[in-house]
Amino acid sequence: MDGEEEEFSATAALLAEDDGADVAAVVNAHVSVLMAVKRRARAKRISRRWRYRGSTTGRRGKKRRDFAAGLQANLRDYFGVGGLPPIYDERDFEARFRVPRAVFRRVYMSVKDEPFFQQRINATGKLQAHPLQKVVAAFRVVAYGEAADRADEYVRLSRTVIATSTKLLMEFIVKRWGPTYLRRPNQDELSKIMERNKERSMPGCIGSLDCCHWEWHQCPTGMAGAYQSRKSRRGIVVEALCDEDLLVWHLTVGALGSLNDINVMHQSPLYLEVNGGRWPPRNKTYTINGRTRTLPYYLVDGIYPRFSFLISPHPMPSTEEQKTFNRLQEAIGKDVERLFGVLMKRFQFALHPGRYRSVSQLVTT
Repeated sequence: MDGEEEEFSATAALLAEDDGADVAAVVNAHVSVLMAVKRRARAKRISRRWRYRGSTTGRRGKKRRDFAAGLQANLRDYFGVGGLPPIYDERDFEARFRVPRAVFRRVYMSVKDEPFFQQRINATGKLQAHPLQKVVAAFRVVAYGEAADRADEYVRLSRTVIATSTKLLMEFIVKRWGPTYLRRPNQDELSKIMERNKERSMPGCIGSLDCCHWEWHQCPTGMAGAYQSRKSRRGIVVEALCDEDLLVWHLTVGALGSLNDINVMHQSPLYLEVNGGRWPPRNKTYTINGRTRTLPYYLVDGIYPRFSFLISPHPMPSTEEQKTFNRLQEAIGKDVERLFGVLMKRFQFALHPGRYRSVSQLVTT
């Protein structure tokens, strides 16, 4: 008997001495009901922790999915079977998966030996889904931004398996290729960026910086105040820096949707590195209007403060030189906006509101 039962029993004994056995019996019955409700609530919480309990009474039966048919359809459509060419060529492949076939094959060959993606044998001795089916389903979810169970009829996988495949594939890609493709430019790359921007009439520029908002469809109600923007939409903020070739050199994801670009910049690692003098390097000189400078700069829009490493257009241009500068600055500064447009067009999961339940999954995506 726990502490609550002892307390109620003591109260019942006291009432029995004062008011008689009838009142004590009523109190004991009430205590029994309260303890039964408490035990049921505890059992319900425990059952929620173990959501997947296998084949138990009351659960829906397992669907008879033909994994071999799903694998055969994938091979026939995009890779070829029995020496025959695939039905859909390279152009169709890149349109459906948003990446060339060589990139898809590289990702598949790297992830197919991971524990979740390996082909297994169930308790009845039958082969389960092939790694190719899981990778194809994950790419279709990322490419089209569709629900996890949308590709069930094609790849013959359940919603749970497709959702898990998408999540683990994204985490694998970030862990495997993040340090390679999401990093700072080295000295040669920095020199090339500055040289190309000098030809575009912006000497010393090393990229365009801007933010965009990604709507969060499944934002919890308790977090709505922090993640709701001025347009009454809940989401997170994405800060990106890129060059003319749309190579991303800086990416900060997960800031509260209620913050504007200035608030996001002040907590960005890029701002902290520049403010601390650790980045960018000052070993390259350039000349503007007869002045020699060593600090490279980024192109931003008019909301940003006028720091020495941020170049924004003139708020009220009056001379012909200022108007010409604004035209050049805004034209080159469109690189990062073009980056957001290309990402949302190629990978439409970024175009639709995020369907994930946690901020960490949004950041990984």
